[in-house]
This record gives sequence, C-alpha cells and structure tokens, in this order.
Amino acid sequence: MPAPQVGGGFWMTPYNPARWREGMGAFMVTGEQMFPNRKMQRAEQRYMGAMSGMETAERGVMQNMLFAEAKTAFFNWLVLEKKIAVLEESKTVLRLLIESAEQRFQFNREKLGSIYKAQTELANLERMQAMYAGEIRQQRAMLNALMQRDPATDFRIDTAGWRVPLIPLLPDTSRIAARSDFRAIEQNLRIARLEQEWQRSKLKPEYGLRFDHMFAFGGTPWQFSLMGMVTVPLAPWANKDVKAKIEGIDHRLVAFEWQKADLVNQIRGNLADRLVMMQTLQEQIDRYERDIIPNQRKRFQSTLLAWEQNTDELFMTLDAWLELKMSRLSQLDLLQQLLLARTDYEKELEQR
Repeated sequence: MPAPQVGGGFWMTPYNPARWREGMGAFMVTGEQMFPNRKMQRAEQRYMGAMSGMETAERGVMQNMLFAEAKTAFFNWLVLEKKIAVLEESKTVLRLLIESAEQRFQFNREKLGSIYKAQTELANLERMQAMYAGEIRQQRAMLNALMQRDPATDFRIDTAGWRVPLIPLLPDTSRIAARSDFRAIEQNLRIARLEQEWQRSKLKPEYGLRFDHMFAFGGTPWQFSLMGMVTVPLAPWANKDVKAKIEGIDHRLVAFEWQKADLVNQIRGNLADRLVMMQTLQEQIDRYERDIIPNQRKRFQSTLLAWEQNTDELFMTLDAWLELKMSRLSQLDLLQQLLLARTDYEKELEQR
C-alpha cells in the first residue's frame, strides 16, 4: 500500500489579512490515502519473488564453471606426474647406458660422440622434468585459489587407484533440462509471465479517500471535505504504456522459447562432438598401448642387446630409446586431451 499523503495551508484566503477577521478564508489540513488493487499487489509480490530465484540459477552456472576448472587443473597435474615418472624411468636407463659406454670408451669400443649425445639427452630429460615441475606448481596454485587458500600452500594429489574413465553414452534431453543455464531460461520465462500478469493488473482501477478540514477565520464554523477517488486505467491515453509493455513481454516469451530450443540443440551438438573426440582419442591411446609402445620397446631391447654384443652402435640404441620415450609421452598427451574432453563433456551436463 502506498504511503498516505498529508498537507496543510491556507484555503480561499484573501491576500489582505484584515479581511480574515471578517470570516474570509481558512487554514486547511488534508490527508489522502490510495488503496491499491489487491490482485496487483499479489501479482507484484509473485514477480519480485521470482526475481530472487534467478540468483540461485546463476549461482549454479558459476559453480559448474568452477568445478570444471578444478577438474582441468587436477587432470593436468595427474598427467604431468605420469610424464615425470616416464622421464625418471628413462633417466635411469640412460644413466646405465652412459656408464656402460664410458667403460667401453676406455677400451676403444665406443665413440666419444655417442657418449656426448647420451649426456645431452640426459640433460634434456632433466630440463623437461624441471619444466613439468613448474607446470605442476601452476596447477597447485590454481587449485589453491579455487579452494580459497594461500596459492603457496603445498599439497599433493592422490593418484593411487586412478583409472581412465569409461566413454559415456549420449544422454537424453532430461539431463540437459537439469542444467543451471537451462533452468535460468525457465526462470526467465516464469519471471516474464509473472511480470506480464503484474502489468495486466495495472489495467484494473484503484481506489482512494481524501479528507480536508478547514479552520475558518473570524468565528466562521469549521468545515470539512470528504471525497472518494478511483483511477480509470482503461482510458486509452492512460494505458498505452502498460499495453506496450504487455506486448513487449509477449515477444520476450517467444524469444525465450527459441532460446531454450537453441540451447538444447547446441548442448546435444557439443556432447556428440565431445563423445566422438573421446572415442577417437581412446582408440589412439589403445593403439599406442597395444601396438606402438610394445613394438618400440622390443626394438629398444633388441638394439640394446646388439650393442652389448658389439654388433650395433650406441647411436642406434639411443635412437630406439628416444622413440620409445617420445611415444610414451605422446600417449600421455592423448590421455590429457581425453581427460579434458571428458571434463568438457561433464561440464555440458553439470556432472560433478
């Protein structure tokens, strides 16, 4: 209900104060109160209540983004740990090769250039390890920031028992309808309908009451005025603005319906794209695991055996070792792409 209005002042009073003693003029106090339409008040209350619901839907969208960022940082860190483990294993093998090659060099059974190449590769492995360690610090700082902790807080992730997640199936539309941004569009639709209902309620009349009391001068009896009032919103010149808003809301409702349909198509397209990407990446990872890495490991072992039997050079052994190391790192790169694609897939579904 709007606040009452009160006022006071001279009423029909001559400019000449001498005439006041003759009973001309009065001092008037007035009060006015409008009584709004109850349907309009309830419609406005529902509209305002629905506006607060938008914050919940928008909060869900932000939480989904933050969860996706946390998963991305975790998976990047996980793959970096695996890469460091591969490099550490490769360093162990390379140190043994260098040690054996240096002993052979003393008996003129190895070339100095091959030893220098092996030492260069060892230094390169240490460089890569330092680079991966720096990237791990970045991911740790990201996770600390997401957890609202000091970015320098030291901790490690638990990788024990971790397995590559299975490729999911394409979900139905009901899963898409549970997304926060989809619910936000539904909430916008609800808000627009309630706003339209509120605007329509403005086309109904409102009532008011006004009371005036006059303190007359010169002994004249006091007087009063009591009046009832009603608004006439159906007048064409008074409701143009309201009718324009109602018509504009109709267009917004249609736009929201199209936005819903477009969002469903976009999400299903993104999910199908991520699903095909995950399947392709998994096939490549499996091929590395099944064919490429085992064959390269056998080649390295055969060249190592030939080198130990003095039928091959260290250069060939280093070449086979380098190919094996690069294939294992390439497989981990594919694993990282797979995990990030999985993160994008779960982000589309708000799966946590």
